[in-house]
Amino acid sequence: MKNEQSVLFGIDDSDFARHALLETGRLLKDSKDLHMTLFHGALEPDVSLLPDAISQDPDVAETYLEKWNLKAQEVAAQAKNVLMESGFSPERTSTFFDNKCSAPADAMLTLAGQKGIETVAVARWGKSTVSRKVIGSVTYRLSQLANDRVLWVIEPRVTSRNVLIGLVGAEISQRVVDYSVRYFSHLRESTFTLFHVIPPIPPQYWVSDSATRREAEEKHEKMVSWLKEYTDRVREIADDAREKLVQAGVPEENIVFKCGPQKEGIARDMALELQEGKHGILVIGRKGYKNIEEFGLGSKANKLLLAGRAFLICLVN
Repeated sequence: MKNEQSVLFGIDDSDFARHALLETGRLLKDSKDLHMTLFHGALEPDVSLLPDAISQDPDVAETYLEKWNLKAQEVAAQAKNVLMESGFSPERTSTFFDNKCSAPADAMLTLAGQKGIETVAVARWGKSTVSRKVIGSVTYRLSQLANDRVLWVIEPRVTSRNVLIGLVGAEISQRVVDYSVRYFSHLRESTFTLFHVIPPIPPQYWVSDSATRREAEEKHEKMVSWLKEYTDRVREIADDAREKLVQAGVPEENIVFKCGPQKEGIARDMALELQEGKHGILVIGRKGYKNIEEFGLGSKANKLLLAGRAFLICLVN
């Protein structure tokens, strides 16, 4: 497990991005070991599209590019001021400006890989997001490509600091818990809810209409045994998570374990818990135990990403 926490935050010239950055800074300002890098990528303008009289004058074109470059760099400078306003230490902040950035999502992932930055963060919407879209194009592309990074998607109106930790499969749940401890355990006054939805009973335990009484009893016994074994495994993961959170300084009374049968569907049940439990942060795995290679994002994570409002969703790789 890495000791250093690091976040690469993609910023553009939009109120959405600045508000999301302000919320993120307020959330992380007390995490003393965390470093944040602000990234702004801008596509260099094509001076050939300017009027002929201007584009044929090298000095005028060069002056135009210099002014454009300075204006683009101001976006990163303004973002740093926003982060300072949140209370986040400027000593733990750096900026990176790419003035020939044709694909911001790809550029962010490349930079994160080069600098060993674990987490990539963006606002749900950006400057160019069409109003009818639920997330911006850069955000969506990152959600599909960030297989080896943790991705944060921030709604500018994060309403709570309570953390909902989704427990799915044993392996991914362990990574989700460890990440939650490292990045959010400084939130001492927050409630940490360990949440698991028990899936429907597997078909091999169903009782057919033609089954005899003895066969039905055997099926029932096997079903009860499966359910006990299943819930014991989940509780073991939850107990381990509780211990790690307490060791990291989270008061034990602030840790809750919720485990129950599926009602509407795992993603819908989790979305309902987010709303009713007033959680502002959701930490889940990018993919569950199925881990289908053809898809960049698991179905449950994708549903929650697209449906979520007023919270920060953290997708652990």
